[in-house]
Formats: sequence, structure tokens, C-alpha cells
Amino acid sequence: KSDNRLNKLKSHRYRRLASMGEISKGIINELYSPIDAVNRFINLALHSIEENSQSRQFLLESKQGILKTSQLLKKLNSYARKIEKEIRDITEKN
Repeated sequence: KSDNRLNKLKSHRYRRLASMGEISKGIINELYSPIDAVNRFINLALHSIEENSQSRQFLLESKQGILKTSQLLKKLNSYARKIEKEIRDITEKN
């Protein structure tokens, strides 16, 4: 009886973690669109600004920040998918 209760508790925790993974993936996906829009705007602005201007330098630095943010979101999304799959596999066994 104690083992059964422990298994139910573990299963409940795994389902909660899986839900958090789903929420995380949703947030990540929602952040992709504005980041992509900012990146596109920076690219457009770069085409219309003089090569040696201070504004161009600011835009290039911003582009690097956007790239880092995008890479971080991709890593988080990959991690969330991996964890979600592991949890799904565990809960299906129980």
C-alpha cells in the first residue's frame, strides 16, 4: 500500500513537471516572434545606415544580443522537449 501511494505521488509530480515543460515551450514559442521581428527590423535599418556611423555600431551590437537570445531560446526549447519526453516515458511506464 505504501509503494502504491509513493508511485501515485511520483506520477503526480512527473505530470506536474510535464505541464511545466509545456508551459515553458509555449512561452519560448511566443518569444520567438518578437525576437525575429526585431532582428528583421535591425537588418532593414542596417541597409539604410552609413557604414561608419555610431548608429550602425549600436545596431550591430543589438543584433549580437538578439542572436544570443535566440540561441538561448533554442537551447531552452530543446531542453524542455527532452525533459518532457523523459517524463512522458516515465509516466507511461507507471
